[in-house]
Amino acid sequence: MALVAQDRAGLDAAHVRLLSGARYRASIYLPVMDAGVLESDAVHTELRRLATSGRQARIRILTHDANRAHRESHRLVALAQRLPTAVSIRVPTDETHLRYASAFTTDDTSAYLFRPVALRFDADGSLDAPGETGRLTAYFDEVWERAEPAWEIRPLGI
Repeated sequence: MALVAQDRAGLDAAHVRLLSGARYRASIYLPVMDAGVLESDAVHTELRRLATSGRQARIRILTHDANRAHRESHRLVALAQRLPTAVSIRVPTDETHLRYASAFTTDDTSAYLFRPVALRFDADGSLDAPGETGRLTAYFDEVWERAEPAWEIRPLGI
């Protein structure tokens, strides 16, 4: 089943479809956490459901500018602060990774949504493409292992 988006509403709908099929995990590469992207109530509901789905729950987010996301109070930051055992945010440190200009989301096994230009809403993906999902997840894992935790957005624990 294909996922296609050409505007913000379409991108939200595609993310909801992808995330609603995820059982325990999602990986989100979002170089810039723009206001409105992955912030709708429907997307947030699916992310919260996923984050509280059990002990295997894990949402990993890579962003190039965690300070900006924190300053602008992006909903993903608030989710990571409320559910730090299930939601983690890291920032790449390698220059080649910081030049990566695309954005994507993958689920546990076979769904992905890819935006060739992270600052645009145009996206393509599939709910059943284990090969492409595996390729994107492998790249995500490579960057994740070399990235640093986004310390500026850690939970306060007050």
